Amino acid sequence: MLSDPHLQWIFHSIYDSTRIPTFYITDGSELLHGFTSTHTSKSNQTKLSRELVVHLLSIPLYKKIHLAYINKQADKLILMPISTKEGQGRLILWPNSQKFLDSNMIDQQLDTTGSAVDHRQLISAAILAHYLLHNEMLDLEQVIEDNQNVVNNKTEDVLDLSLLEQRENGLYHKSYLSERKIFEQVRLGNKKKMLLYLKQHMEINGVYGILSKNDSLRSKKNLIISAIAIGTRAAIDGGLYSEVALTLSDTYIQQIEGVPRIESIHPFLEDILVDFTERVEKVHRAHFSKDILLCQEYIFNHLYDDLDLDVLANHLQISPSYLSRKFKEETGEALKIFIQKQRIEEAKNLIVFSDYQLSEIYPLLNFYDQSYFIKVFRKHTGLTPKQYRNRFVVKPSQ
Repeated sequence: MLSDPHLQWIFHSIYDSTRIPTFYITDGSELLHGFTSTHTSKSNQTKLSRELVVHLLSIPLYKKIHLAYINKQADKLILMPISTKEGQGRLILWPNSQKFLDSNMIDQQLDTTGSAVDHRQLISAAILAHYLLHNEMLDLEQVIEDNQNVVNNKTEDVLDLSLLEQRENGLYHKSYLSERKIFEQVRLGNKKKMLLYLKQHMEINGVYGILSKNDSLRSKKNLIISAIAIGTRAAIDGGLYSEVALTLSDTYIQQIEGVPRIESIHPFLEDILVDFTERVEKVHRAHFSKDILLCQEYIFNHLYDDLDLDVLANHLQISPSYLSRKFKEETGEALKIFIQKQRIEEAKNLIVFSDYQLSEIYPLLNFYDQSYFIKVFRKHTGLTPKQYRNRFVVKPSQ
């Protein structure tokens, strides 16, 4: 809830003056605050769909006033950066908001404007809002010129309305993060983890995309071919010779095209991704000595155990100094950093796919305190564990 009474008065006044629905959203929030007449002191709020939140917060605001389109029917809105006590946020002037939001949340007064507002009127309202907020006069023609590329290209900043219709029907795509984890393990040549993440991906809520509306077989084939394409690039990034990977891709696609019926895409995906992953693994094994391969395998299988240098050296029956030196020579990174990366990958998995509290994860993975865990997590991901969970974990609607 916006706590600044001065800003509340401005936002209510913008609506009173322009009759354009006026909203505010804080970066990282899923709550949209709507402002109606100054005759009512309250602001209404609603929880937005994740797709709509991502869209509204992902549009880069390089200008003081940014005109955008919310779908292919060219529904306009204005986005303006604003700083409040609640943090950085965005002021939104949104004429056709009632098409996208819960009608119970928005005062019925907001339904009177709609598409009657052209982009010139909308920008004029935004200039008024900017003056009230910053006491700075902007030139209408200059702002229109700054946004001309948006006016001429209505596909820019587009969020197709079908995303919102899917939300209403309870149809969501499977998690992109879980998909990315699968192909990262293809790149690393780790079959065990790849299969684990593939199984988790199959079990989580969500649907695969429809790549052919009128032909379910064609749609399934296209999904498998898309996965082959991503798996091919992951394998090449993992060290598989590009000609081998691309030829393998061509062969699998030809096989898929010849299949007369597909009940489930999962058996096909598993066989194909296992093949790519095993080939990458063989390439990796060709570059590392037996000691380093055994060391990595032990680390992968004991991420929840003590993995200090003496433990690893004792397991391999070699000296700690030799193991430390040899690991750096062959892999290009220190053993300690390698262990950190693997544990952070496991922490990411626990954050997304488990019910563990953040305070329970770091001791599981043998980090000696929470502040150190946060420091290491941020180093390897650019985010704190809490930020990572807020960004990638989809919470069920209340």
